[in-house]
Amino acid sequence: MDLEKEVKDHSSRLNDVERDISELKKDLSEGLTRVDQSNKYLREQNRDILKEVIKRNGLADKHDFEIKKMAKTNQFKMFGMIFGASGLAALVLDIVMKLIK
Repeated sequence: MDLEKEVKDHSSRLNDVERDISELKKDLSEGLTRVDQSNKYLREQNRDILKEVIKRNGLADKHDFEIKKMAKTNQFKMFGMIFGASGLAALVLDIVMKLIK
């Protein structure tokens, strides 16, 4: 009788261990599925962020180019006004000097 009881007890314990292993496999599989879904979501987010960064860098480069172009244009205008004004002043002085003589 004792042997039969031990065999039943051992069989019961084996069944419990098999059930626990089956539950662990199921939990592990579900966990891996969630990790895969999370990784997919994060890859999509990273791709979107990278696209925005590249887009903004392109816009920033274009903006910087426009600012540099505007600065050069303003420099040329400034020199034109300075030399134009000094030329006008020289002409007026020349006319005044000729009138005084």
